[in-house]
Amino acid sequence: MMSMKMGVIFCVDDEKIVLNSLKTELKNAFGNTYIIETAESGIEALEAINNLLDLNYEIPVVIADYAMPVMKGDEFLKKLHEKTPNTLNILLTGQATIEGVANSINYAGLYRYISKPWHTNDLVLTVKEALKSYQQENKLKIQNEELQVLSTSLEHKVKLRTQELNNKNNLLLEKQQEITIQNQELEKYRNHLENLVEDRTVELTLAKDKAEESDRLKSQFLATMSHELRTPLNSIIGLSGLVDRDSSTEEIHEYIQIIHNSGEHLLKLIEDLFNISVIESGKVQVFMKAIDLSVFLNEIHESMKIHQEKQGKHHIDFNLIIPSDYKNLTIHTDKLKLTNIIVNLLKNAIKFSESGTINYGFNICKKEEITHITFFVSDTGIGIDKSHQDLIFKGFTQVNGAFDRQYDGAGIGLTIAKKLVNLLDGNIWVDSKLGEGSSFFFSIPLKNIKNDIIIDSCKDVNEI
Repeated sequence: MMSMKMGVIFCVDDEKIVLNSLKTELKNAFGNTYIIETAESGIEALEAINNLLDLNYEIPVVIADYAMPVMKGDEFLKKLHEKTPNTLNILLTGQATIEGVANSINYAGLYRYISKPWHTNDLVLTVKEALKSYQQENKLKIQNEELQVLSTSLEHKVKLRTQELNNKNNLLLEKQQEITIQNQELEKYRNHLENLVEDRTVELTLAKDKAEESDRLKSQFLATMSHELRTPLNSIIGLSGLVDRDSSTEEIHEYIQIIHNSGEHLLKLIEDLFNISVIESGKVQVFMKAIDLSVFLNEIHESMKIHQEKQGKHHIDFNLIIPSDYKNLTIHTDKLKLTNIIVNLLKNAIKFSESGTINYGFNICKKEEITHITFFVSDTGIGIDKSHQDLIFKGFTQVNGAFDRQYDGAGIGLTIAKKLVNLLDGNIWVDSKLGEGSSFFFSIPLKNIKNDIIIDSCKDVNEI
């Protein structure tokens, strides 16, 4: 087995005495774990780095002087960043202009800059932090690649599974073993969740005032998860066992549809659990982009009308309300997270309404010199008692947790919505009366918005 090559820390400076000083200090600090290479110009450095990359050496950190002849430090770092974008660049500044530093930040992914003359401790600490950051980024990249491979593999399996279920009747018997294996995997996952909850409960019991609440939430979560997992699994296992060579085509089609619906229910539950786990890990990033709000909301509206039909609630009056002043409004936010929040609230409104009206839309106002956009989803459904409204945004909690409740679900949709709103620096709240419907609101700050469209001041609200 080949041993992994040592990484290279590369230093570039046109003054040989400075270069020798850098090499000596870095070799004293990192010589046992990293190779220290040098060059006296950007052109010489690029050629040397090309050779190192061809030999499969990693170059985690490059330290470059700014004021160099022929090719200045910012131009060198820009060319280097194009060649090896993962390398962390440190600019050594003695005569650097603001423009030069800005170019390094904008086009070369500048990690830090150090002023001349430097202090040895500052230099070593900066390089040490850069190496640590590089290693963490590499580890995260590998994990992301593994997750991508796993996701691709799972998508491929789902496609194969769908194709096989639509083939000849005798293929259903062959797939029964795969369903059993999936059942075992889900059972292991459920047991893993139970262990996580038990561990969390042990931690919470250290705080006496939260011990009883922790036990209650754990019991309710286990009961709800057991019910939500076993109900579709029993349908899948039971119906797949009924299919044989004597089954009619109509019976088989009916069984396949029920099995498919149960599988979708399980997939949605697992996706929600995965989403809330990722959010709570603190690794979710926010990606801001420009969104044409009218186009965005109309796309959601068409999608939710299809969902409404599938739920058999086409008789409910379902309305998107866009103020006339904001027909052509463009906002900057994270589109995926905003979609997830609005869809969660709309699905709840449809789920908990048997008749009447569902209205949703937005308005814009200004509060404490900050522009906010406030979205709302209002329904005439079952409503929520005041005493229970502080529970609905807590994880794995439903107002009615009994097994014979009318509405199923694990009770984490609003929890995900609240956490996503928080990631967008916003707030979410509810105004509801039992038996009279509910109105959910969430407000997020806006940037790059024109002042001439702001027409009101934000009213005081009960934000959570």
